[in-house]
Amino acid sequence: MSNRTISQNEKNLFAGSYEIISLDLFPNQKDSKPIDIRGITNKIVVKESLYNASIGVEIRITDGINLLDNIKIMGNEKIFLGIIQNSGAEEVEKKFIIELHVSSITGFARPKPGLDAYSLICVSKHVYHNQFTILDEHFTGTITNNIKNICSSHLGIKTDHENVSFTTTGLGDINGVYPSLKPIEAIAFQLKAASEYSYFYETIQGLRLKTHQELVKDSPIRPYTTSPYYRQDPMTPENTEEQAEKVLSFSSQLDVSKLRASSKGVYSSRLLYTDISIKDCDYKEYRGFEKDLLNKHGSLSDNIADFSFEDEPESREYMSSINSKAFDKQQNYHQNYQNIPKRESYKNDLEATTVGITVYGNLDQVVGDRIGLLVPPTGLNEPEKDLDDYFTGRYLITDILHVFDQDYTQQLTIRKDSFDRDPDVKRVIIKGGDSEGTTV
Repeated sequence: MSNRTISQNEKNLFAGSYEIISLDLFPNQKDSKPIDIRGITNKIVVKESLYNASIGVEIRITDGINLLDNIKIMGNEKIFLGIIQNSGAEEVEKKFIIELHVSSITGFARPKPGLDAYSLICVSKHVYHNQFTILDEHFTGTITNNIKNICSSHLGIKTDHENVSFTTTGLGDINGVYPSLKPIEAIAFQLKAASEYSYFYETIQGLRLKTHQELVKDSPIRPYTTSPYYRQDPMTPENTEEQAEKVLSFSSQLDVSKLRASSKGVYSSRLLYTDISIKDCDYKEYRGFEKDLLNKHGSLSDNIADFSFEDEPESREYMSSINSKAFDKQQNYHQNYQNIPKRESYKNDLEATTVGITVYGNLDQVVGDRIGLLVPPTGLNEPEKDLDDYFTGRYLITDILHVFDQDYTQQLTIRKDSFDRDPDVKRVIIKGGDSEGTTV
């Protein structure tokens, strides 16, 4: 599937080239040796998401040797996968090497006699650890350290490994008891009490615990353009770099709604809280939020004719039950409850613009990275002349499908919470009527 009928030098001059260096299936039978299944694999899809604690891998098999029956694949086998990429002028070879475990076998078909087709659905090893554990113990300390303890004690994850990267922010000190949760659920339970909106996720480069602010400000930025034209000569390293920046397909459901965003508390909200220990109720209103954004200008126009979204706290109401006397001189689970409105604002503001693009694959590009997208407006192909203000800007990658087929491509879901240019700046001329000669 990765062996194209071109020379190695030519492969290095194509942005979509890759090589599977290992794809070994370890049968369950005692004393069995690993089986190289590269020859019967015709496609591999790796899914990663900013909202998932594990990557998912689908290995599509075309089996003419009756492997399914001969070694009795039961759905819990170990698989070792290794992929490398080295294209263009880059001297460093990119690698994706991981130990997986089969979680299910799906999509069986027999397209013709003597040939079976099916998919091996695989997950990371810590997903199996998660399945076999329930937490109902006491926890105390910073949320970051509590999550590290879950990873090392219950998920078999070495948190000091080079492929594991955790935020240096403590995310707040809390105390409490896990209410009979699986370890990954317990991590989500911790993050709901965090002082900052944060993500626990796995990429092809390893596990991550990062705050939203860190991703918006500090993650790598790679440029892409929807312009279809190439300027560099074919079969040169410069052309390969140009290929790597091209968007192969671009689409968006758009689905932009300030009414829905307001109902999710993006612009303003109200928090009602009840302290059950002293039988006290109160509320606090939030009118607008100071936030770190991907781009310079927020998604809300200042030219509001009828409604001021930042001055409508009843558009979204949160309720929190707290217990100030739960622990003597210690902070309980609800210590950061006043951060709920801002966390939810960060979470839902990222849906301001959602776009799907397909690009040539890059093993160094993972969810949580930023991209800079340049979109020429309809009818223009030269980005330096003008840009589509609506779609151009910095985006955060929230989902990736790595598709290893004849070529290596990435299907990216990218989102942004803001605009690179002020949405209130007028730039087109309307002719005719009362507005002739004015800009809008």
